[in-house]
Amino acid sequence: MDEKQKLYHYTSQFGFLGILQAGGVWASHTSFLNDSSECSHAFETAKQMVGAILDYDDYLDVFAFTLSSTLQYADTPSLFITSFSEKADLLSQWRGYCPGGSGMCVGFDAESIKAYCGENGYRFERCIYERDSLSEEIRKLIDDCWDMFPHPPLGRAEFARLSPNQSVNFAHEYRMSVTVGEHKAQAEGAVNWFCEELAQLAPLYKNDGFHEEAEWRIVVKHPHTPLKYRAGLSCLIPYVELNILQSKTTLQEIVVGPNPDQSRCLKSAEMALETFGYQNIDLRWSFIPFNNW
Repeated sequence: MDEKQKLYHYTSQFGFLGILQAGGVWASHTSFLNDSSECSHAFETAKQMVGAILDYDDYLDVFAFTLSSTLQYADTPSLFITSFSEKADLLSQWRGYCPGGSGMCVGFDAESIKAYCGENGYRFERCIYERDSLSEEIRKLIDDCWDMFPHPPLGRAEFARLSPNQSVNFAHEYRMSVTVGEHKAQAEGAVNWFCEELAQLAPLYKNDGFHEEAEWRIVVKHPHTPLKYRAGLSCLIPYVELNILQSKTTLQEIVVGPNPDQSRCLKSAEMALETFGYQNIDLRWSFIPFNNW
C-alpha cells in the first residue's frame, strides 16, 4: 500500500449522508449482500479440491470424507464486509453500486483505515482475483488441517501393503475412531478450524472478471459496535457501523457521480461537509458521459 494512497467507497446520496452522520461506513452481513454467491467462490473451490483427494487418495479417504461432509453443510460465514476501490470515477462502479443519477464516490486515506482495522482486530486487505492464488491458499489450509487431524495408526507404506479386506477393515476402524470414538474431538476441532479459516478467506477472493475494480475490503468477524438493520429490496439487511472517521482528515475526496445537475449536487455536498466539520476536502464531479436516469 502506498503511503498516501486513497481508497474510494461508491454509494448513494443516502449513504454519503450516513457516512457524515455516523462518522464511518456500514459493513453488511455477508448473507444479505446483493450477490448471494459473493462469498461462495472459495467454498466451492475447497469442495472441489477436497473431492479430488477423496477420489484419488485412499490413504486420506477418511480425512477427506470428514472434511467434505463438514463443507457440504457449512453455514454461510457470519461476517460483515464493506468495500473500497483503488479507482475514483470508474464507470463499472457507478453502474454497479450507485443509484441512477445520484451516486457519490467518497475517498478515504488508506493508512487511516488500516490503522483503525488494526486497533479493532478487523481484516483489511486487497481482494485477490487470481484463481491459482486461491487454490494455493486453500491447499495450505488443507495441509494444516491434516496436520491437526488424528492420523491413521499406519503410515502410507504399511497401508499400501494391506489386502483389500484388510484395507476395508482398517478404514472402518479409523473412521469410527474419528466420528464416534476417542479421536472425535480432535477431528471435529481440525475440520471446524478449517471452515473458520476458509470463511475469513472467502470474502477476499473474487472472480477474475472483476479485477478492474481493484477492490479492498474490511472483513469483520466480531464487531465492536451494535448490530443495526436497514431496509433492502426484499428483506432487512443487518449491518454494523465502522467508525473509520475518528480523525476528520481520513475523509479526503468527494466525486459527484453522473447526475442531471452535478453543480447543485456538488454545492450541497460542500455545504454538508462544512456542517459536519470537514475541511479542505477535494470536491469534483465525474466527467464520464453516463446517463442512467
